[in-house]
Amino acid sequence: MKQRTVGDILKDERLAHRISLIDLAKRTRIRQEYLEVLESNLFENLPAATFVKGYIRNYARLFDFDPQPVLAILRRDYKESSKGKLVPREFLSPILKKRSRNRPFRLVVLAISLMFATILIYIFFQWRQTQLPPELIVVTPQQLEKVGPTMIVSGKTDLNARLIVNGQPVAIQQNGDFKYEIIFQSEGLKSVEVQAIDDHERSTTVMRQVQVSF
Repeated sequence: MKQRTVGDILKDERLAHRISLIDLAKRTRIRQEYLEVLESNLFENLPAATFVKGYIRNYARLFDFDPQPVLAILRRDYKESSKGKLVPREFLSPILKKRSRNRPFRLVVLAISLMFATILIYIFFQWRQTQLPPELIVVTPQQLEKVGPTMIVSGKTDLNARLIVNGQPVAIQQNGDFKYEIIFQSEGLKSVEVQAIDDHERSTTVMRQVQVSF
């Protein structure tokens, strides 16, 4: 047996009182096309759910019946969407279930995407490190520093690099630091060249000039 709908009940009440849609529109001040849609249960074509409930109460006042059972049927068959309009429950429920089923899948896809992105970023930086020349930081001497007959060249470089100061190989400590003493034979403006070279013969060079005076 087919269940009676909100539209069926409202239409039966109107017909029982022998009132046309035109007359009903005048009495309730509801547009005729809205009344036609209301009695056809096409609530998605009407304004917000609040208006639909108001239309039902207008019918109830005019035809003297209790609106609550009709509103209960409305709640049974329809649900308010996020936009406040009435949508059939059999239409809305599959959408909600589909979204619920899709959520864990989307979370898994997101997690996998983040993992791959992290791996790719790591690989990129590792590759970039292999393309760069060795790091070289010269702490002393500073440019145009005044020094005596002896001077310490110090700084830091990559552990796997070869270090050369003014053409002489220099040992690198386990933490990458280095120190090398230069003895000058004469005064004046002198140049100091510090060079770090990796296994692929890529090099980084730092030049400093110092003022030597005895």
